[in-house]
Amino acid sequence: MDPTCIITYANQKGGVGKTTLCALFASYLVSKGHRVAVFDTDPQQSIAKKRASDMEVYSGCQVPYAVYSFSLNNEKALISLIGNIRGSGHFDFVLFDSAGSLKDQALLALFANTDYLLTPFHYDYLSVPSTAVFIALIVKLRKSLGRQMKTRHYLIPNLDDPRVGTSEEKALWAETEEKFSRHAVITPRIGKRATMERFSTMSEMDEQMIVVSPAFEIIYKDISALQTIQ
Repeated sequence: MDPTCIITYANQKGGVGKTTLCALFASYLVSKGHRVAVFDTDPQQSIAKKRASDMEVYSGCQVPYAVYSFSLNNEKALISLIGNIRGSGHFDFVLFDSAGSLKDQALLALFANTDYLLTPFHYDYLSVPSTAVFIALIVKLRKSLGRQMKTRHYLIPNLDDPRVGTSEEKALWAETEEKFSRHAVITPRIGKRATMERFSTMSEMDEQMIVVSPAFEIIYKDISALQTIQ
C-alpha cells in the first residue's frame, strides 16, 4: 500500500475503548503482513507506557510495530509529520490514538488529513449524545473543506452487552444506529468481554482478536478494496 494509509482513533467521549482498539488494530494489521506504526497523542500516553512495560516482560522478543509519542499542540508540526509519513514509505499503516477530548490544537487538522477515522462508542445515555456531537463536528468539517477532505468515517459500537437495556432503550439504540449510519459506516458490534479490559503492544492477543475481528474485517476489506481501485 503506497502511500502510507493513516488511521485515527478518536471520539470526544473518553472510556469508549479507543486505546485498546487502536493497539488491537495495530496487531491485526501486523498479522496481515503490514508494516505498522502507532503515534500516541493522548496526554495519558497509555500505549507508549504499555509498550515500555511490555518491553520489560517480552525482553528479547521481536517488536511487532513501532510506537511513538507525539503532541497535538502544534498544527504545523502535525502537517509536517503527516507529509513525512506519506513520503517515507517506511510503513503501510500509521495509527494515531487521540485523547477523549477536543482540546488539542491540531486535532481538526488530524481529522482532515487522516484516511480513516475510527470512532468507538457505547450504546448508552452518556456515550451516544457525545458521539452525536462528534459526528456533527466531522460533518461540519467535511462541509467546510469540501472535496479536500477525503476522510472515511467509521463508527465502532464497542463493549456491547445484549443483556443490558429495556425494550424501549434497545429501540432507541436502533433508531440511533439508523441516524448515525447517514454520516458514517457502522461496523458490527464488539461484545463486552472481560478479556477486552486489557491489551498488549507485544503479544498477538488471540482471545481479543476473536471478539474484534468482525468489525476489523469490515474496515480492512474496505481499505483493501479502495486501494485496489486507486
